[in-house]
Amino acid sequence: MLIHALNFEQASIIAAVFCSLIAAGFLKGIIGVGMPVVALPLLSLFIDVKSAAMLLSMPLILSNLPQALEGGKTGLCLMQLMPVILGMIPGLFLGVRVLLALDANVAEIIAGVVLMGVGGVTLLAPKLQLQSRLVLPTGITFGFFGGILGGVAAMPGPVVFIFLLAKGLRGKAFTKEASLYLVVSAGLLAILLTASRQFSWLDVAVSAAAMLPVVLGMLVGQHLRDKIAPEAFRKLVLIAVIAAGADLLRHGFVG
Repeated sequence: MLIHALNFEQASIIAAVFCSLIAAGFLKGIIGVGMPVVALPLLSLFIDVKSAAMLLSMPLILSNLPQALEGGKTGLCLMQLMPVILGMIPGLFLGVRVLLALDANVAEIIAGVVLMGVGGVTLLAPKLQLQSRLVLPTGITFGFFGGILGGVAAMPGPVVFIFLLAKGLRGKAFTKEASLYLVVSAGLLAILLTASRQFSWLDVAVSAAAMLPVVLGMLVGQHLRDKIAPEAFRKLVLIAVIAAGADLLRHGFVG
């Protein structure tokens, strides 16, 4: 399905997808996260939402793997993430089933709502502080909804990031847990999509190749990271994401 969606006979589609992935990598290079938040609305201008989710699966894994393994103690980090993962697994199964069952217009409407919601919540960034006795149930709950968003719109991160911040994680500790979660969730997403009849292992290879423009964007973003105020840039990007979600919503209803 991804091969047909990209339509290699149209060079303009390939160029547009390539530039969209560079832009998403650029954001990740500057602020360290947010690649699918930019990539999905851009890609949805040129290919359908289902194909966009498949295309982003391998770049999500590969771009976060170095940060997930950085500093060692990955096994301990995985155990700390277990409440989130326990909730994420059924949520992701549900989200993927919803995505695959929908027609293109309905998928665009849901993706638009998701983008607007995630962009708004991330922009407002509520500051929460969890008590230790609430970590397990809250982690499962946030993981479940993160899994649904991961399945429907390839965006498993923003909801779970709020939970990780509420646990008190900051700096490298936050980056490691967030990156490891994205690797696990994106890996499961790729397996579930490939196991369906709509995608194949050839689509996985195309998704892995999509890492090239993401890396190019990340290198440029990392080079400019110290020259741009990350917080101001993040807010501008999220405002653009909310606008893109509204446009997806409009397109889904009109189309």
